[in-house]
Amino acid sequence: MVLDAYPGFKTWIPPKPEIKENGLPEYEIIGTDGQICQIPLAPGQAVACDSGCMCYTSNDVKMEAKFIGFFKSLGRMFGGGSLLSITYTNESEDQGYVAMTPNIPGILVPIDMREHPTLIVARDSFVCSMGTGEDTVVGMGFLPSSSIGGFLFSGMFPILQKIEGGTMCFLCAMGTVITKTLAEGEEILVDTSSVLAMSADINFDVRKSAPHCSKAQCCGGEGLFNSVLTGPGTVWMQSFSVGKLRNLFPAPPPPPDNAN
Repeated sequence: MVLDAYPGFKTWIPPKPEIKENGLPEYEIIGTDGQICQIPLAPGQAVACDSGCMCYTSNDVKMEAKFIGFFKSLGRMFGGGSLLSITYTNESEDQGYVAMTPNIPGILVPIDMREHPTLIVARDSFVCSMGTGEDTVVGMGFLPSSSIGGFLFSGMFPILQKIEGGTMCFLCAMGTVITKTLAEGEEILVDTSSVLAMSADINFDVRKSAPHCSKAQCCGGEGLFNSVLTGPGTVWMQSFSVGKLRNLFPAPPPPPDNAN
């Protein structure tokens, strides 16, 4: 749904999947929350995913955990993903299927990598992609900041996930997802935790959330800085993030030391 009052904004609605020659959809998203992505697999077709995302498969779909090279595997790990590339391949001569679910409660966001060949996405958000780990490469990306302040004060870990190539990839988001297409030089001020993904051309920086040492800055709940995204490009934003969820359930204190 396009928000006419605010040009460039769209309430994100899952795109209608392409129907293949065999009459089956390219993928099917099932459910409303904690969703399942069911993907039909022709003989020899594969799906790559993050560790632990598989929900169910047909009998002849086989899993392979592949080490794709020292630096690529290290990049996957530092970007918040699994060390190995996990691939499910239909090794039969018949039609098969595989279903994927995110590792956190949320919704699935399919993105066509043919329209957005390179994405910088929030850590832990990648779920799966069509093809093998070589078709869609998931690795380490850096916060696209033009200043040292953007790296140090954004509130976002400077090492993110970078997704390149392939056809369709699927991210996990929480709450409502909205997209904003930024024109050349256009800026948008966002809460850092709301950023799900951005196209590679977008520049990232920070700006003071309020006048220095003011009550708004100290007690407004937005921290000292907000994030500024500058176009051209597209940004996907979510109303609730994994970071906010984790803040609701802090780690329990360590058990008391009973030693004498």
